Amino acid sequence: MSTIKRGEFLKAIGALALAPGIRLRAAKTGTRANPALTRVNRKFLPTPGEVRSWHEIKDSKGGPTLTGSPSWHNYVEMLEKEWRALGVTDIVRNPIRYTRWYTTEFPDDTNWSLHVDGKKIRVASYGCYSGRTPDNGVTGGLVVYKAGMPDEALRGKIAVIVKDPSPGLSRGTDDYEYLSSADTFPNPLKPYDDEAILSPYPIMGLGAAQEPLTRAGAVGAVIVMPFPFEATTGLYTFPVPALHQMPTLYVDRNTGAGIASAAGTGKQATLRLIAITEKAEGYELFGYLPGRNYGSPDDKQILLITHTDGPSISQENGGIGILSILKYFSRIPRAERPRSLMLFYDCRHFMPGMERAFADQDYAASHSDVYNKVIASIGIEHLGQSKVEEGGGQPFHFSSVPDLTTMYTTNNAHLVDLTVAAVKENHLPRTQVQAPGRKGLHGGEQGPWYGLGSIANRNHIPGVAAIGALTGYWTSTARIEHLDAKLFLAQMASVCQVCGNLMAADLESIKSAP
Repeated sequence: MSTIKRGEFLKAIGALALAPGIRLRAAKTGTRANPALTRVNRKFLPTPGEVRSWHEIKDSKGGPTLTGSPSWHNYVEMLEKEWRALGVTDIVRNPIRYTRWYTTEFPDDTNWSLHVDGKKIRVASYGCYSGRTPDNGVTGGLVVYKAGMPDEALRGKIAVIVKDPSPGLSRGTDDYEYLSSADTFPNPLKPYDDEAILSPYPIMGLGAAQEPLTRAGAVGAVIVMPFPFEATTGLYTFPVPALHQMPTLYVDRNTGAGIASAAGTGKQATLRLIAITEKAEGYELFGYLPGRNYGSPDDKQILLITHTDGPSISQENGGIGILSILKYFSRIPRAERPRSLMLFYDCRHFMPGMERAFADQDYAASHSDVYNKVIASIGIEHLGQSKVEEGGGQPFHFSSVPDLTTMYTTNNAHLVDLTVAAVKENHLPRTQVQAPGRKGLHGGEQGPWYGLGSIANRNHIPGVAAIGALTGYWTSTARIEHLDAKLFLAQMASVCQVCGNLMAADLESIKSAP
């Protein structure tokens, strides 16, 4: 496949995809389905103005919506208010309690700084949940960290951790069922390569260095990211570590080169990170948009899942995505909604240690029957993003090109066809459809399933997810000016079409392959 000519390849994937106008078999529900279930009526979607106004509220309290913060409460209260206006019922707030850690956000570096040899150094961000220093900071010699260093070389030092280039989201298994706008990718065989060079995932944080630094008695750490300053400002570590004591700061590649050089000549540095910890409470939010059988033993449900916490405008705006879906299906009379929508907004994704650290507080831990009526799920995350670029004579910037969207499906040929049709018919650009566990268009594996939508695999039910690549949106500086509302609506139109087909589908037709 590596030797195929680009033009031949692009022609081939177009031929193998569903042709425009081909309709897939409709749901077997025993009654005539509302046509808006299986093909999107755009009049039922929110307007671009509504989408932007919801995001303006989300962004109005300083940007990040981290669980338990004033900004998070403002956001989630707006979401719940909109739920109620759209007919959502039986709403449950399940409290999640934890110790919240926070400091000032870029560009306010009041509470974090770095001085080398007495000179203030430009710092891009802090390492979340990395403890704190005394008010006047900690001082120690700089040393470039290498795995396996003796403890004596680290004790009392400030470690400089130089990160290698990021592999991005690719795990070397990047095949897919379908790729739209294939000609916009430098290598359409590997769409993830498009974002890797500027992706901070999965190289954020101390990682494997945390334990040896702590054991050796290092007093702090500086992480050098392989990106320009503008791509590093406001970076928020993910996966989010548990609270620990190794005060950490982030710098960009150019600043980091100077710090590494200073380490080589034995320079001293003072690292300062002032943070606050407090007891905080967030909550998981559950609710239901009733279908015609809601409240009866015959009710079946489609689970819509996302999280509400994160640092940027798109991390996480899946809650607004679900509002868009609710607005759409609220326009269809309840008697014509064959199945109910169950809604789950999680709040643990950016809490210290993430979901697994708070598994005992999860609503499902005390309500084992919560998913009993769920026959399929849809995960929704990271919507309306633009591709970030650097090079060709231009500095780092957010472009007008849509970021890569991935639509995942469980391993079922009919569900794959439904998802490809939704992408094509709603003109969703730069989107790959992947079905992990099934061979792709070129005979390869289709990679891991990222995001909360993978609950379908854990619960052994049919599932779909829509998720953006997130490359430039791991930071608190990616705010509402970087929202692409047109792309957001194309994504949600595609998801609404898949959701309507799941509402109406014959269950045997969407079961996963053994």
